Amino acid sequence: MSRAAAAGQVRVIGGMLAELDGLAARMEAALGEEQAALAARDAEAIAAAAARKADLAAALESARAALERETGAASGPALAAALHRADPGGTLARRWDALRTRLAALRHRNRANGLAIELQRRAAAQALAVLRGEEAEAPTYGPRGAVRTPSGGGRSLGRG
Repeated sequence: MSRAAAAGQVRVIGGMLAELDGLAARMEAALGEEQAALAARDAEAIAAAAARKADLAAALESARAALERETGAASGPALAAALHRADPGGTLARRWDALRTRLAALRHRNRANGLAIELQRRAAAQALAVLRGEEAEAPTYGPRGAVRTPSGGGRSLGRG
């Protein structure tokens, strides 16, 4: 590959990494909005944030796939090697490593938001069970460590 072609590929890949980084920044903002909506227990804002996250996740996946096509390598070690071949100085590889670290932090934050959603869902289900007159039983843990809340019988408070 000529120097000009190599420099062109570095510019293209650099632009793709910049696009991924911009999408990651937007995802970070969406996760922050979701977290604030969860704290406020604002169902409409939670739903809007979830829709934004889904759109951004699709855009991130599309941009990552385009990067893989451009480099001819799948994510992981093959992509790191392809970036190093395209830019022996390591600038692209360092940007990719920083981006991977940022994306891992976003996955962690998304899981934390998901846990908060699940806890709010369970609290609402327990409140409804009390209103229906169902017996409250202590939750138990399933084989994978998830909390299971047994449903009990009882009479509804609304049925006299």
